[in-house]
Amino acid sequence: MDYLVDLFNEFLKRAFDIKEGEVKRTLLMFFYIFFIISALLIVKPTATALFLNKFGVEQLPYAFIMVAVMAAVVSTIYSRYLKVYPVNKIILFTLYSSTIAFIIFWALLLFNFLEGWVLYLFYLWVSIFAVLSASQFWILANLVFNAREAKRLFGFIGAGAISGGIFGGYLTTISVEFLGSENLLLICVLFILACVPITKYVWKNYIIDYQTRFQRKKRIFTFADHPINLIRRSRHLVYMASIVGISVLVAKLVDYQFSAIASAEIKDADQLTAFFGFWFSNLNIASLIIQLFVTRRVVGIFGVGTSLFFLPAGIFIGATAIFISPMLWAGILLKINDGSLKQSINKAGMELLALPIPVEIKNQAKSFIDIFVDSFATGISGIILILFAGILGLNIQYISLLTIIFLIAWFYLAKKVRQEYIRSFRIKIDVDKDVKKKIPDLNNESVMSSLFKILETGSDKQIIQILKMIREVQNENFIPAYKKLLESGSADVKIATLRNVHYYYDEELIGISEILIFNDDAELRMEALNYIFEHNAGEELFVIDEYLNHTNENVRNTALLCASEQLRDNYVLKSEIKLKEIILGRLDEAENTTDKNKREFIESCCLRSIGHANLQELFYIIHSFLNSGNKWL
Repeated sequence: MDYLVDLFNEFLKRAFDIKEGEVKRTLLMFFYIFFIISALLIVKPTATALFLNKFGVEQLPYAFIMVAVMAAVVSTIYSRYLKVYPVNKIILFTLYSSTIAFIIFWALLLFNFLEGWVLYLFYLWVSIFAVLSASQFWILANLVFNAREAKRLFGFIGAGAISGGIFGGYLTTISVEFLGSENLLLICVLFILACVPITKYVWKNYIIDYQTRFQRKKRIFTFADHPINLIRRSRHLVYMASIVGISVLVAKLVDYQFSAIASAEIKDADQLTAFFGFWFSNLNIASLIIQLFVTRRVVGIFGVGTSLFFLPAGIFIGATAIFISPMLWAGILLKINDGSLKQSINKAGMELLALPIPVEIKNQAKSFIDIFVDSFATGISGIILILFAGILGLNIQYISLLTIIFLIAWFYLAKKVRQEYIRSFRIKIDVDKDVKKKIPDLNNESVMSSLFKILETGSDKQIIQILKMIREVQNENFIPAYKKLLESGSADVKIATLRNVHYYYDEELIGISEILIFNDDAELRMEALNYIFEHNAGEELFVIDEYLNHTNENVRNTALLCASEQLRDNYVLKSEIKLKEIILGRLDEAENTTDKNKREFIESCCLRSIGHANLQELFYIIHSFLNSGNKWL
């Protein structure tokens, strides 16, 4: 058994670049999001089917409005409590209250008690649960993993969400036939309760015992300036928020049409639940296939401009099909086009679209757009449907025409935001007025090819600016350009490049880094060593120990700094590598050194390492140096 566990751990390390000491917490977070999304894909089709079976599609617009209002209110209250109470208590409260709520809903639905009110509240609660549970997971994940770990591991952890989406939907389809829609809530409860011990264990073993209160607060996002002001000051953000708003509005019209056709064709509540569960799972599979095999090629070849048109074009095809033939196949086509393209090509295009926006502004604006713009657009969609479907009595064919009108506005905004993107992009890269180097014509090329040209021919300032912009973009096509920059660029360019390549494993990059660790620039040495330490799955202890005992003194002391950063959140490696003893030994070495510059460099590395590794038992050394009056401090 131990052999199989070791074999599985080794597979995870090699296949997903999960390091020693990271396997357990990564798997715990993987299963946390798996259970949450599985639970959501059980209750979502159940709530939708029961609601439609009882009230019909006519009541859906009113539900959209109530969901929008409740989501905005709950999110506002939740953000305030997040500043006052510990994250773990808020998460546990949400899990426990959700468990109790779903048990109460199960009992009331089972005995048909106040069925109308209960179904309405059930539908609303499922929507709120979806908003809270996912956001709380990512807050917890950002506490468990530091920025570099997150970039490397969130792809694998995110696969847990996709797996949960596929598993939960198909489980609903299979189970509803012999359990009934109401009893599915008990399975959902089991999945939610499974997250409770995971939350407690993760908090105790990976957060509270290894992070200071300051570190925890730093990783929890809060608004510095009101996001409305940030958006209002940027045309780029205004267009992006407008696209998100109109895409949410159109998505709700799509949901309405899909629900109307499905509920008209399928009268039995259990069969409708099975139908929704089956197709929600299929959407996850379709989205995954497009993401893996299509998205990168489309975005790489066509760039931001064209990639933003794929989703509205797909919805246009589906809406036209419904207008011509309002049958079940047309509704499925519409929903498949919407669901699969939204989380693949359109998402990648929107991420590229945000490149010219500074990270701190982008994060604040994104959080606001995801919560409040989404809620506002959902509410507006409900009002529009009440007006056109309820009061005017238009059928779903005419709702398709309404959808197409909004799609025309979407196409217009996509064109305008591309123009604004190009303008913002040019302003961002035109940072070196003194160097007469031609900036590529971004209007005539895809975004990716223009980025490559700037990396090849731009000035140092332009190259560094581009490297900062694309740091969040993981695309292996950049690797050849990165290698050239590491071989021939200036020290500053090499440092910026090394910060970008941390998320790629490449033997040649390791070889280049092994040369750069002997450079005279201390910051460049550190980034090169960080890359080597980050890409040694299964050999972490050996590699770190090798460089901590390197014959070159500069390499040895720089390795101490890098090791302290690597070990800060990794309690397994921290217990294996006796960093405390190494630091005390280096300080003794510094005390016996007559070379002043050498002594100060060693002492500086040791003091910074104590802080990086959060070695609280050695904080007295930092206090001692601070009180010593040394000017170099």
